[in-house]
Amino acid sequence: MAHSDESRRTTSGLAVRAVAGLLAVVLGITVVACSAPAKSTSGDSSAATAPTTAVDTGTGPTTITKTMRAIEVAGGFGDATNIVSRPMRNQLWVAQRSGAVSAIEIQTSWNLELGQTQRNGFKTYPGSVLDISSDVSTEGERGLLGIAFSTDARTLFLCYVNKKGEIVVASWNVTDPVPPPVTVPAPPAPAPTTPGATAAPTTTAAPASTTTVLPVIPTPVVDGGSKRVLLTIPHDGTTNYSGQLTLGRDGFLYIGVGDSPNGNTLKTAQDPNSLLGKILRIDPGGATLADAYAIPPGNPYATGGGAPQVFTLGAQNPLRFSFDRANGNMWVADAGRVQFGEIDYLPVSSGAGDGANLGWPYKDGKEAGPSTDNAPSSVVTPIEVTPNKGADCPLIGGFVYRGSVTELQGVYIYGEFCSGTVKGLLQRKGVVLDDKAIGPQLGTNSIVAFAEDNQGELYIVTAGGSVQRLVAG
Repeated sequence: MAHSDESRRTTSGLAVRAVAGLLAVVLGITVVACSAPAKSTSGDSSAATAPTTAVDTGTGPTTITKTMRAIEVAGGFGDATNIVSRPMRNQLWVAQRSGAVSAIEIQTSWNLELGQTQRNGFKTYPGSVLDISSDVSTEGERGLLGIAFSTDARTLFLCYVNKKGEIVVASWNVTDPVPPPVTVPAPPAPAPTTPGATAAPTTTAAPASTTTVLPVIPTPVVDGGSKRVLLTIPHDGTTNYSGQLTLGRDGFLYIGVGDSPNGNTLKTAQDPNSLLGKILRIDPGGATLADAYAIPPGNPYATGGGAPQVFTLGAQNPLRFSFDRANGNMWVADAGRVQFGEIDYLPVSSGAGDGANLGWPYKDGKEAGPSTDNAPSSVVTPIEVTPNKGADCPLIGGFVYRGSVTELQGVYIYGEFCSGTVKGLLQRKGVVLDDKAIGPQLGTNSIVAFAEDNQGELYIVTAGGSVQRLVAG
C-alpha cells in the first residue's frame, strides 16, 4: 500500500521526554492484586462485603529466587541512548546521542562437550560504523534515540531528531566483508621406514580440542549513501520523545512516539489520526520504488478510521517495549508524566498491543488522569505502577528472560534510571507474584536500555557508555 510523504506526517506538535536527555527514578512498587474487593450496597453501612476470590494462577514458582550481577564487557560510548543485538551476528550495536553508532563483537566458540556457544570475550570495532551527527539535533533532550535491525540483519533502522526538531525514522544497508579464510595446518608427513630397522619411539598425540574458535568477523560496513527516510513526524518542544525502535517477531518495525506536551488537554494520544502518543507498526520489507514501507494489513486503521501506521493508542511516553521471544507477548514501559510510570503487559491472546488503548490521558497509571471527559469504555490496566518522583525518572523496560539461568526463565527484567536498580517481575496469567531488585546496582542516573542477544542473554548500556552483561549472581 503506497502512502505519500505528506500522508505520513502529522501537524500536531510532538513533545516527548527522550531517552537522550535521559530518564528517571521510580521509587516504590505497587504489586498488582490477585483479587478485587466486592462492591457493597450503596448507602447501607451494615451491608456485608462478599469474600474476595483469588485468581487461580496455576502451578509454578511464586517468588524470584535467583539474583544477577553485571560484568562490564565494553565501554567508552559516551552519552549512550540505546543498544541492540544484531540478528544472526555476534554483535551488539550502541547508539549515542550525538548520532554515532558503534559496534561490539561478541567473540564466541562452540563447545562440543557442552553443546553450547560460549563467550570468550568482547571486541569493540574501531571508530564508528556510522555517524549521522550532521543531521542530528542534540538540543534539550533530542538526539539519536532508537536503533533496530531487519530480520536478516542487512538493514539498520535509526530514529533521531533532525535539525528541524522532527522525529525521523530512516534505514541504511549493512554488509559484512567476507570473513578471512580459516586455514588448518597440514599434518606432518609420516617418517619413512626401513625394513628391519628399529622402530622409532611412538608418541601419544594430544587429544583433539573440543572447542572450536570461530573466526573474527571483519568490521561491518554501513552504506551511508543507501539512507532512506521512512517517517518524518513534526513535534513541538525539545523534550518527551520516545524514539524506541523494536523489531517484532512478525518482522515488522514498531516505533514508539511520545505524546504532545499539551496532550492532557488536546487528547492527541487518543486521536487515531495523530501519530503522537502511540506505538506505530510499519513493514519496511514491503517497500517499493514509490513508497518506503507498506502498512501491515492487521493494523487497526489499515483500511481507514485513523492513521494506518497506528498500532497501539493512549501512550504517554512509551520509552521501551519488547516482545517475549518465547510467545510473542508484548511488554511496554511507559514513562508517564504526572504521577506514575507503568508497565503494561499485552499478551498475544489479547492481540499483543494490536488496537490496545493504554489510557493516557484518561488514566495515569491505575488512577484517573488529567482528562476525564469522554473516556473510552475499555483501557489496559497496567500490570505494575510506580510513583514518579521527578520529571526525568522513568522505568527502563527490558525483556522477559529466556537465557541460560533456569531460575529466571519467564521473569521480566527491567530497570530504574535514577536509582540504577535492576529488577525482576514474575507474573502468571497477568497476576504479579513477585517484583523486586535482583542484584546489580549500576549507580544513579545510569540504566538507559537493555538488549537481548541471540541466545537470550541480556545486556545493559548505561548513560556513561558502559555495556554490561547480566549473569547469574
